[in-house]
Amino acid sequence: MSTVKPHTPVAQDTAPPANHRWNASALIVDMASFNVGMSFISTTAVLPALITALGGSEVIVGLGSGISTGAWLLPQLLVAGIVARLPRKQPFMVRVAWLTRPIMLVLALIILLLGETRPDVALAAILIGTGVFFIFDAMVSVPWFDLIARAVPATRRGRVLGIAQVVGGLGGILAGIAVRAILREGSAFSFPRNFALLYALAAFMILVSAVALTLIREPASDAPTRDVLPLRRILAQLPGIISQDRPFRWVISTRVLLGLVGIASAFYVLNATQNAGLSIEASGYFVSAQVAGSLTGGLLTTVLQDRWGPLVHIRTIIVVSAVAPLVALVCQPLLATLGAAVLYPYLLVYVALGIYMGSTGWPFFNWILEYAEEAKRPLYIGMINTFGAITMVTPAVGGWVARDISYTAVFVLSLVCAFAAFALSRFIPSTRR
Repeated sequence: MSTVKPHTPVAQDTAPPANHRWNASALIVDMASFNVGMSFISTTAVLPALITALGGSEVIVGLGSGISTGAWLLPQLLVAGIVARLPRKQPFMVRVAWLTRPIMLVLALIILLLGETRPDVALAAILIGTGVFFIFDAMVSVPWFDLIARAVPATRRGRVLGIAQVVGGLGGILAGIAVRAILREGSAFSFPRNFALLYALAAFMILVSAVALTLIREPASDAPTRDVLPLRRILAQLPGIISQDRPFRWVISTRVLLGLVGIASAFYVLNATQNAGLSIEASGYFVSAQVAGSLTGGLLTTVLQDRWGPLVHIRTIIVVSAVAPLVALVCQPLLATLGAAVLYPYLLVYVALGIYMGSTGWPFFNWILEYAEEAKRPLYIGMINTFGAITMVTPAVGGWVARDISYTAVFVLSLVCAFAAFALSRFIPSTRR
């Protein structure tokens, strides 16, 4: 077995790379518009409502959430082995983005044409199309992280990511208002036109993101691509990397446990609409609250990442992740009493959910960007995301627990995972000197 030398913290950048202001602006537009687009089809508020409207059960709702997570995470190690050998990453990213992001337009047409007459076919198309979209988005995301590491200095990276989250959050709040208006009873857009319109709006914003991605001016790389090992040898080295790089092992374990907190993410809206009597229109309120949380997460990224580093950021997000299941558990025995008033504490649930889901990846990615050598960044990003794919089964498990046991049991499992993640985070070293 080959040996793996543990890394030391990477020194902070001194001179900013060329075109860093232009690239920072393009990256902000790219990330913000993509986030706004995804707000129209939120996997925790809109997608569960759509699947339910098409006749899907709680297990199918969980499967839909799991597909979006797993399809994005699973291919990343394979992609990392490919893109690490490319001297320039942007041309690959742009081709994949323009090839696959129009999928959302296709899904909008399918919902419009088949949502009422063949809901079973429309549901299958949504699940398959969602999976395909996120698989190819994973192919963009791995080189994207390497690109931002070279395009933006480490001491300014948190600011760029934070601004992007804030701008995307403000746009997402407006998207939530639109979702509420489109899905409300008496809307001019009846089913299935309402959900078809949401997917069309998502497609437009995601294509704006692709334009911004195309405009990025990729800096030259100092890492020799000839030294990058083929995928077969990379896979052979994985046991050595995991066993000998102890800090990275703790990071992976903590990331997986934090991902497992999401076992309940798709079921807050179902619990509120099925057990507390809220209408589907509440999905719009929840989208706005979740995006407000994402906006707050952007502010946290700006402050925590630049000032105290990714480790403090990781622990803060873990604490916040426990808020949603905790509030839901407090409300659970009061549902009959609260009735429609449960909307207000559930807005807090979705604010916390927005911070958690919008910020789960960033502190871990930033930790890797500061910890790993440049040539190995794509591999480390790919590894942590591929291991994170373990969490793809948790929403389906959550659906089974919700259906056969109770929603309360799902919320308890989520809270336990948050406590366990915080305990493991105590072993992660800081990358800041």
